[in-house]
Amino acid sequence: MIRNYIKIAWRNIIHNKSSSAINIGGLAVGMTVVILISLWIYNELSFNKYHENYDRIAQVWQHNNYNGNIGSQISNPAAMAGAIRDEYGSDFKYVIQASWNWPHNIKDMEVYGTTGYVFCENGTQMKLMENEKEGAKNIEAKSLPSGLDDPFSLLKKILHENHRLADFDVTTLDNNKIVVQILEAARQSAEQHKTIYWKDLFPTE
Repeated sequence: MIRNYIKIAWRNIIHNKSSSAINIGGLAVGMTVVILISLWIYNELSFNKYHENYDRIAQVWQHNNYNGNIGSQISNPAAMAGAIRDEYGSDFKYVIQASWNWPHNIKDMEVYGTTGYVFCENGTQMKLMENEKEGAKNIEAKSLPSGLDDPFSLLKKILHENHRLADFDVTTLDNNKIVVQILEAARQSAEQHKTIYWKDLFPTE
């Protein structure tokens, strides 16, 4: 009986080619749309659920008026983190900010101490003065070896080639922890308009 049904259906398709093509095409398009919408809904409902506290994660957007047009975007000024902590500190435990997601090279930095300074002109050239008598010294950073000059190649070497990082290498956690501490001290110094001492900010270091 099933074979007869199949034969009849096939004969109808051959006999009415145009209408059959429209019906089959419409069914295929409809099923595709349903599948895509279902996948989108599933992705929206399951996003970040791998995280233990996914229901406490929020993303901050800003809405600006650009010549009469309201624009919305996820990029926010760096000072926004402090405002969020001050206004909504009881609602969120952490505020995380990331840099722009395109390649960039911002390496200019000036650090002044009581007896000298460090001025980074770019990613490789640095001017260091430890005391006034000796004056400033020009220091040029050596290029990283091939295979270690980008984060993905470095990660591959660490995971698959048992590469070991030197103590306080620029990519180590210890080195980046110091950088974050320096930036935190600079932030507090700018906010409080006073000198921040390392031993007071990080007494356990």
